[in-house]
Amino acid sequence: MKNKMLWIGSVIILILSVICFVVFGVGTELIRAVSGEGNGISFGKYNGKEVVLAPGTDFANAVQNYTNYYQQQGANLDQSAYFYIYNYAFNAAVQLMAYKEAVKKSGYKPSGAAISRVMLPYFLNSEGKYDPKLYNQVSNADKESLKSDISKQLTWQRFSDDTFGSSEKLGDYAFYGLKTTKAESDFLAAMNEEKRSFDLVSFDKADYPESEIRAFGQENLDLFDTYSLSMITVKEEAQAKKLLGQLNNNEITFEDAVSEYSEKYYTDGDGKVKESFTYQIKENLENEADFEKITALSPDSLSEIIKTNTGYSIYKATGEKVAAKLEDEATFDAVKNYIKLNKQTMIDDYFTEKAKTFVANAKIDGFEPAAKKADAEVVSIVAFPLNYGAVSMLDKLDAENAKALAESSSNEEFLTKAFSMQLKDISEPMTLGNYIAVFQLTGIQNDKANDEKRAKISEEAQDYDSNGAQSVLLASKKVENNVADVYFNKFMSR
Repeated sequence: MKNKMLWIGSVIILILSVICFVVFGVGTELIRAVSGEGNGISFGKYNGKEVVLAPGTDFANAVQNYTNYYQQQGANLDQSAYFYIYNYAFNAAVQLMAYKEAVKKSGYKPSGAAISRVMLPYFLNSEGKYDPKLYNQVSNADKESLKSDISKQLTWQRFSDDTFGSSEKLGDYAFYGLKTTKAESDFLAAMNEEKRSFDLVSFDKADYPESEIRAFGQENLDLFDTYSLSMITVKEEAQAKKLLGQLNNNEITFEDAVSEYSEKYYTDGDGKVKESFTYQIKENLENEADFEKITALSPDSLSEIIKTNTGYSIYKATGEKVAAKLEDEATFDAVKNYIKLNKQTMIDDYFTEKAKTFVANAKIDGFEPAAKKADAEVVSIVAFPLNYGAVSMLDKLDAENAKALAESSSNEEFLTKAFSMQLKDISEPMTLGNYIAVFQLTGIQNDKANDEKRAKISEEAQDYDSNGAQSVLLASKKVENNVADVYFNKFMSR
């Protein structure tokens, strides 16, 4: 009832303060936009019926209600906020259209008495009694508009209550919505009873040591030599051959060929090769053996046609090779990025071995002493139930202080291992995102669900039904959502 009164309260405020639309902080802009479109602007359709923005439409009212809500929350009403407002409002308008259509088929229509009961509280004096003076201060047009809005809300509420339930009960019996058996409630509640707590040690792969990077770089230094090159790339081999002939006969300059014909996949606007380390040039070649044809070029000479991953290319040497020096910061960073992109297994193997050493020490000395020896932090994970996907009706894994577990609520391997361990067991190293982790089961507890917890779970299940129905409705072929197109092409352009 409280939510219903809040909704009606916002409606009457709108009616008595004259509906206006605000876009980008300039209220008259949208009014002009709407009035200039005759019968309003369509943002899409539901079941063939237009969802129109025009004064007095359900969509317009929803836009205003969401705008008011954002303002009450102190939100910054910028272009991004308004885009969300229009999306939320469109969804609300579609839901109302669908609900009205469903209720109409049932034959239900809000009675005059039901509408009056909802209106009555707004015409009570300070003593809680009906005051005809308050009623007469409102124009007949505004009262009729209010009745219309209340009728829509009662229609919405009728469908919502009948389908998803409400708080109205007689004892334990719910008047409306799908009925839940005790067995179902007990089953859902039981899913939240067994909880497990853990200690966790994790090794961040981003902490791969500088010494390892330098060792790899020293052994593979030639991969990071740099070459001064320009290139022309075209799609067809015949065109490449023609261009090479023209270049050799001085019929066209290299710069003009780059400007007029070349695809800019690996180069800047002037044709200069941007990724110029040895390994990068090799990666772009379809046949790595062609690399020698490029490195053999003397300054200002042109290569033969070379097949690259994106077409047919002509290379031009523009300077001498620069041998890599690991002392240079740019070279060191290049080695580091190369390992990260191309040698991830090397990083995994390094930290996995480190984690295995930790496990061996932990089994002998204990988890905490082994962590100290490995210069690692132990994070205690609060007890949580087996809750794949972090379903809201159950307690969740709290990973706020454990970055390694950030995505673990949907990690089947982790959950299977965690909930099959015996007390004090220590896991083998496990890859969790960008971490290699080891965890120890520190506790198993059983929290028997009381009536309050069962009621909470039943309410959550009801919300799941409602949210699921909304998702299905908005994904329906009956819905044509053009909010993004209309918003950016009509309003943003103004």
